[in-house]
Amino acid sequence: MEHKQHTFHSIVIEVVTVLLAAIISFPVCDIAGVELSMLPFVVVACYVALKFLYHLCISLSAHIMDWSSISSQNPMITTQQNKGKCVSESIPSIIENNEILTKRMELFHYEFQHEQQQYRQQKEKEDDEKLDAIMKYTRNTFKRLDFDEADIFQICECVGYFVTNRRVLSTTEIHIKKRSSVTQISLKNFAWNIAFQYNISGDITAKFVLQTFNEWFSNSTIDTIRKNLRTTAGQHKIEIDENII
Repeated sequence: MEHKQHTFHSIVIEVVTVLLAAIISFPVCDIAGVELSMLPFVVVACYVALKFLYHLCISLSAHIMDWSSISSQNPMITTQQNKGKCVSESIPSIIENNEILTKRMELFHYEFQHEQQQYRQQKEKEDDEKLDAIMKYTRNTFKRLDFDEADIFQICECVGYFVTNRRVLSTTEIHIKKRSSVTQISLKNFAWNIAFQYNISGDITAKFVLQTFNEWFSNSTIDTIRKNLRTTAGQHKIEIDENII
């Protein structure tokens, strides 16, 4: 029974300490100007500090009780002797607690770094799969519109740079032959479909349209393209599709 009570008491203390550390970490970040990306480390630091204070208080309380008991049994012991005894007995306990906290911090750091590495690997895999799907959509779209291999290659190069860097490929070597059967609306819809998957702004998307399909938009401006990037009314060879991947 006592063992269960002790276990429950320990669990409660750990839960309360973690909650307090999480609550304290937010104002600490605001005061210190720490970025939110460092929040996990701030939480850990607060947790370690709280646990250290908790064990320090427990240790000091135990020594104070021992001191009171000894004083009541032997009134001739001086105050200076009692202080010296409390300090000498508390030092080993504090050192031991610090060693335990250091080991727990090292273990947490290892687990955290391992999880971060797994997250980065998973994110890179997802990004690669997403890019592959975008490039496949691009190839299939312009194959269906009877663009030749050289033009499709240039479009794919522009799309890859566009979604990877959130910028427009700046080159004078882009020469995609204009097809009268493909309208400006279709090309803008295509660009919007791509940009939507990456949450790219309208300004950058309009620049992409103007640069990549310049022969279609030689008399247009970025402002006019941006105003009508997305057209759902009517029938077009490239329709708006939010779920292209």
